[in-house]
Order: sequence, then structure tokens, then C-alpha cells
Amino acid sequence: MKKFLLPFLLVLLALPVWAQSSILTFTAERGEYFQVRVNGRTINRSFTNYVRLNDVRPGEHYVELRVKSRHGIYKMGQKMFVAHGVEANYGVRTLGRSGKAYLKLLSEVPLRPVVPAPPMPRYPDHRRDRDYDEYQDGSCRNLLSARELDRAVEAIRSRDFESTKLSIARDALRGGSIMADDLKRLLLELEYESNRVEFAKYAYDYLCDQEHFYYIYDLFRFDSSVRELEEYAARRR
Repeated sequence: MKKFLLPFLLVLLALPVWAQSSILTFTAERGEYFQVRVNGRTINRSFTNYVRLNDVRPGEHYVELRVKSRHGIYKMGQKMFVAHGVEANYGVRTLGRSGKAYLKLLSEVPLRPVVPAPPMPRYPDHRRDRDYDEYQDGSCRNLLSARELDRAVEAIRSRDFESTKLSIARDALRGGSIMADDLKRLLLELEYESNRVEFAKYAYDYLCDQEHFYYIYDLFRFDSSVRELEEYAARRR
């Protein structure tokens, strides 16, 4: 009986690993802007030089690319197999003036099991000035303290993958709120402009001083990113 139970138990223990979703990232190696479609669904309607997909179902997918360059639009389509529980990072490349593009697998790293972090204790924050206190007394609650912000920044810096950094930054805001100046510190820990835009949009609803959202604009290299954030903030008002 024990001989039959052991393989069965091993299968049960392995099930969470087999069921774990994966992550796909695409990066233009020369900085070109591109658009990605997966299984017929457009992932980024605006052309960007970096795209990340969370919770990708392991298995076969059909990926299409449209890459903008000085020579025109490069196109490609290919089947791709995504392994279980990995972060697969692909480089987007173009072939001279041929009008063709292709993908190269740069790395494939197993994902660590997701373990919820314990809630951060609240500490007295002597950094807050009168303006911070005024926001606390108003509609803004659970304002991220200086110590909590430092811990969030340290946690982000300890990770190598941009997708993990973005997840930690989001977790830091859940159930709380943040000031625009502090939001800039979190944004500085993200390398890719598209991720900064994505996180800035996510953080807008957690911002105590939404009227100061423009404080973060100087972090963005492209005017198109600033316009996108301005339009987003206008729609949220």
C-alpha cells in the first residue's frame, strides 16, 4: 500500500508547481517601438519598447509582432511554447531592411512560489510636516510612513526582475495611500518607461495629493508618456 501512496503524494505535491502560471516579457534590443498580439489579442495598443504579460497560461501560444523602425514596419508571427512557472524574457530583433522581425529567448528563470508578505507594522513618523498631517486629517488614510517607504524601496532593490519589482511596488500601496513626492521614489526603482507609466496610473487612486500628480512627470523621458498620464489623470477626476 505504501508503494502506491508515495507516487500519489508526490503528484499532489507537484500539482501547485504544474498549475503555476508564467510571465512573458518582450524587450526591443535596439529600442524600437513594437506592438504584440498573443492568440489574436492585442496586448499593447500603443507601441512601446517593453511589454510584460503576467499570469500567462503554460503551453503553446501564437505571438505576432509589429515593429516600427526607420525602414518601416517589421512583421512576424510564430508559435511559442511557454513552460510552467517561469519568467521567459525575449528580445525583439529586426533584420536589416528585409521587413522581418524575430524573437530570441534571452533567459528563462523559474519563478519562486508566491508567499504573502506579513503586514508592515505602523511606526510613528516624525518626518511628516503640517501638510502631511492635514492630508491625514482629511480623506487620506493610512498614509505610507517614511519607514514603510524605505522598506518598500529596499524590497524592490533586492529583486532583479522588473516584473517582481512592479509587483512589490503595487503591494506597498494596497490598503494605504502615498504622497506624490514619495511616489517618485518608488518610480525611480523601475527601469523601463512603460512600467513607470503603468505603475503611475495604478498609484493615482492611492495618491493623497492628486493635484500634485504632475510632480512625477520629470521622471519620464518621452513626451508621449507625460501626455498619456495627463490624459489618464483628467479622466479620473
